[in-house]
Amino acid sequence: MILVVGASGTVGAAVVARLLTEEPRPRLRTFVRTEFDAVRLRDLGVEAVVGDLVTGRGVDEAMRGVTSLVYAADTAGREGDIVTNELEAVQHALIAARAAGVRRVVALSHVAASEESRSRYLVARWGVELAVRQSGLAWVLLRVPLVVGRGSMLWELHRRLVDRSPVVPMFRSRHVEVEPVALSDVVEAVGVSLRGLDGETGGSLYYVTGASRVTWGDVVRGWARASGSRRLFVPLPGWGEQPLEALAGTLGRLSRSETHVLLETLRERQVCPDPSSRFPLGRRPLDLEGAIAAVRRV
Repeated sequence: MILVVGASGTVGAAVVARLLTEEPRPRLRTFVRTEFDAVRLRDLGVEAVVGDLVTGRGVDEAMRGVTSLVYAADTAGREGDIVTNELEAVQHALIAARAAGVRRVVALSHVAASEESRSRYLVARWGVELAVRQSGLAWVLLRVPLVVGRGSMLWELHRRLVDRSPVVPMFRSRHVEVEPVALSDVVEAVGVSLRGLDGETGGSLYYVTGASRVTWGDVVRGWARASGSRRLFVPLPGWGEQPLEALAGTLGRLSRSETHVLLETLRERQVCPDPSSRFPLGRRPLDLEGAIAAVRRV
């Protein structure tokens, strides 16, 4: 049985949708925080357990009979310190996984995860990686940059700014390099990891990045071109985290608390540091243009 933790998030939901199309269909269970999400998943024929990773509620129940765990959760929208929340969450999941006899963990992380990062979110992601590495379980860590796909928070923020405002502010992050990855490529990497990679042993870390190395400014302008939006892009000094957080809540209709912790990641380069550590998809990943086109088809 496969358990997807974080099945209501962007990647988790897409992984569930992909697994539901496989033949033969794998036994599948999901772990979510709200009964609303659980009902929606049960309507699709998916078993769903409601609980809370940070407190540990429901985790043991969710792990019973599970052989493979997809850890796609984060606590960016929770109250309290994100590093503390993330470590509590992953430890609860991994302790329960060991007790249940889980054989493989596929965990999502961030390209720029580091204990030395200025971003608390990226420090938290590094802490999750460390916990997975030390879990005693077979593991695959997938480090991803900006995910281009519906529901991906920072993608949605920039997309909605372009869609809804004739003037788009461009702060210092417009110069920061990123290798944006299509949601479909991340989902495929998770699927391949669940099946197992040739030559894989106890643990492996891969970068799942797109084929284009661009800047955040290129990403924003790329969406404007693809959507036919004629916009005035205004370069501004500073990182603009406070005004962007405010725009997320007003213009973007997004969670300000979640956006708050994610905006600091825009300061960090989001690129694969070593081509040999890219995930072996078996084909060229989508470039920025292809990833944007995939969003427009949804």
